[in-house]
Amino acid sequence: MSRLSVTGTAEMEFPVDIFEITVTIRANAPSSGEVIQSGKKKTEQFLALMREKLSIAPDNFQLASDSVNEDYSSRNSYNYTKRITLAMNANLSALSKLTSLLEELSNVEYDIAFYLSDESDKEKQVIDAAISNSREKAEMIASSLGKKIQGIEEIRFEQPSDARYRTFAKAACADGCNSLETLLKIPTRTINKTIYIDWIMD
Repeated sequence: MSRLSVTGTAEMEFPVDIFEITVTIRANAPSSGEVIQSGKKKTEQFLALMREKLSIAPDNFQLASDSVNEDYSSRNSYNYTKRITLAMNANLSALSKLTSLLEELSNVEYDIAFYLSDESDKEKQVIDAAISNSREKAEMIASSLGKKIQGIEEIRFEQPSDARYRTFAKAACADGCNSLETLLKIPTRTINKTIYIDWIMD
């Protein structure tokens, strides 16, 4: 018996199914007390708007950070910053409605990240494809040598990452969700794997 080392590779693209939206609420005022009052008022306005217009309850949001700092570049000035996140099913119409509502507020920023809820399962699919790729190459090489692949002696590859699990908000999308941006394609996540296999030939 002899050993044949063959590298297998695979790459697959999957549509994301989670949008994670980070909303940053800011305020500025001459004193810490005033800026806290202003920031809390803006936060209440935002959460009320989400609940009334999209039926997203406040407990669907998660606090990411909350701070009040003196602005040393401007005398007698304080900055309030609160970041909250919302994980929702990937739905461009609901996302468009949500971001459009932010037009009604001031000093509010947002950022969107894209995830797969079952990333570990998707990684397993890619690993299986990489193994198949290695075996196909090994069998082709063995056949050209007049031999056959009998099994695997050793296999090396990176471990798949943990899946991301969150509770998702079910954002209602009423009128006003027919803008052209809702026709965009859902973003995709590309997963690629390389696997190293030592095959046994006979």
